[in-house]
Amino acid sequence: MASVNEKKLDAISAQLTELCEAYTPRLGGDEEIAAGLLRLQRRSMEYRHGSFIMLVVGPVKSGKSTLVNLLAHRYVSPTDKLECTLRPTIISGLEEGGEPTISIYSSKDESRKEKDLDLIIDKLRGIVSDDAELREHLTRESYPLSDENIDTYIAPSYNRQDSSIITAITAPAGKMLRGADGGRIFLADMPGFDGNRINLSSALYDAMSKRVDLILFVHSSVSAFNVTSNEYLDKLREYNGSVPVYLIHNVFDASWWQDPGARRAEVERQSRSEYEEIKHKGFNIEPDYVSCLNLGMVTDYLKGVARPGCEAELEQAWHDFEAVEDRLYEKITTRIGGQRLERCLERTDKLRDDLVKKIWMRTQALSASRSDRLTLQEHIDGLDKALALSPADIDSLINNISEDADRSLFKTLAKSMVNKSMSGKECLALLKEILASFLFDVDDKLTGRLFRLFGDKMRDSLDAVSARLGTPLEPLPALEEVRAQCEQNIPEDKVKRFMRPSLFHLKPETVREAVSNMEHYFYGDQDNRTIQNLKRMLTAEIGRMQDGYLAQIRARFEAALAPMVHPEQEALLDTLEALQKQLKDIII
Repeated sequence: MASVNEKKLDAISAQLTELCEAYTPRLGGDEEIAAGLLRLQRRSMEYRHGSFIMLVVGPVKSGKSTLVNLLAHRYVSPTDKLECTLRPTIISGLEEGGEPTISIYSSKDESRKEKDLDLIIDKLRGIVSDDAELREHLTRESYPLSDENIDTYIAPSYNRQDSSIITAITAPAGKMLRGADGGRIFLADMPGFDGNRINLSSALYDAMSKRVDLILFVHSSVSAFNVTSNEYLDKLREYNGSVPVYLIHNVFDASWWQDPGARRAEVERQSRSEYEEIKHKGFNIEPDYVSCLNLGMVTDYLKGVARPGCEAELEQAWHDFEAVEDRLYEKITTRIGGQRLERCLERTDKLRDDLVKKIWMRTQALSASRSDRLTLQEHIDGLDKALALSPADIDSLINNISEDADRSLFKTLAKSMVNKSMSGKECLALLKEILASFLFDVDDKLTGRLFRLFGDKMRDSLDAVSARLGTPLEPLPALEEVRAQCEQNIPEDKVKRFMRPSLFHLKPETVREAVSNMEHYFYGDQDNRTIQNLKRMLTAEIGRMQDGYLAQIRARFEAALAPMVHPEQEALLDTLEALQKQLKDIII
């Protein structure tokens, strides 16, 4: 009958399966969140797919690989090199109908190593049944299991570069690999953590550390807890504070000249020191989880290598190992269900919290991006009102422009040569030339002033919105000059109408008087209709130019906004917020 926690875990797995199916297609290519959700769903299924992983760790040359071979009842890990284990190796019992095999997996994408290691473990544990996902992301080399192939493909070679991530070995099952209650037991042999320092920073160490159910820590009489050892223990504890640790102290009997009692006391002192160090680190280790073995003697006994007179001592070492193996096997198999269930709930909870945190960080970034887009869009919507010239600004601009142009008019009038014999047509042409010269000067000054004015307004506006966003925007492209066209507003057939014939009586005998009266056209009473006509013309021209500049400024700000507008991000933000809420609602 299923326990309360088993029913709880089944319900959690069902909820996570539904979330995977519902949200993965809606995550818009966010592979990290989609992969995290799939990993969480698969992690919740570990218990029902029955398996138990023992992680064998320890310093280089502590006897780690020797212990793995003894527990596997088979040569599966090299022992005759300075650093014997090249990559993590998972050893499992041979399934019915299978062939003893060495499988070496390599990632097609280096950035996926940790994800791919998870995938391989899920495959070995039976959580992933289809090989298609493995073929998509991994390459696999397979070799028959033999001593020669173990030495060739498992031991490191300093003459070749290796990009593989894990080795999986299936071997005829010894006692430890047979498992119980339908659950398989895996031995995970890790490279020595104080050998190649890159091991410690490897993503593979992180990935393996998150999947174990029991840690076999191998230490020896000639090993010491150095800086790297302590760093690795800290890393291991981060994920496995409650995972049980079994300490194997490998006895290197160098004090052969001492009496047996003194030698035993020294071994006990060393193992007690190692136990206290591991206990102090916060691991779940109990005094009866410590054993002292001479693994070299056990190996020699199995090989039948012993000098005369040592047979009994080697045989005793073998019996000591068998007792440890039986005790370890009993502890695992009698508690395998409860331990696995506890680990599965604990890790599902932690992985869920990690995913929720990751989603929260992603939503914060997307929310900030949305806020920036809305701020910039609001700024664009208010550009016309914020940058447009007021009537007072326009009047001041016209007055300043007129004052500058007046001086140019005086010069033009002074240079104008009037001949009394000029016809009315010639007089009109002269007056038109004088007027065109004045308006050209107005155009030139109005063009320059508005160009500088709106350029400054655009820069000030950019600085203002950058301050609101809290980050400087890229400088906007310079404005294109909008040319004033006052001169073009006076076509030849309208010159008389504009110049009021009642003011200019263009008769040959009154030409000089007409030229003199030009001044009244520009400098007469401010209430003079001609002056007001001129102001209206300039006001309209300024309005036209202002519209052109505002359109340019809007276009430049909209171009800055365009890279920030991603409808799919808006949809993704809504999806992530909904997913985050549903994950939080799952009670683990």
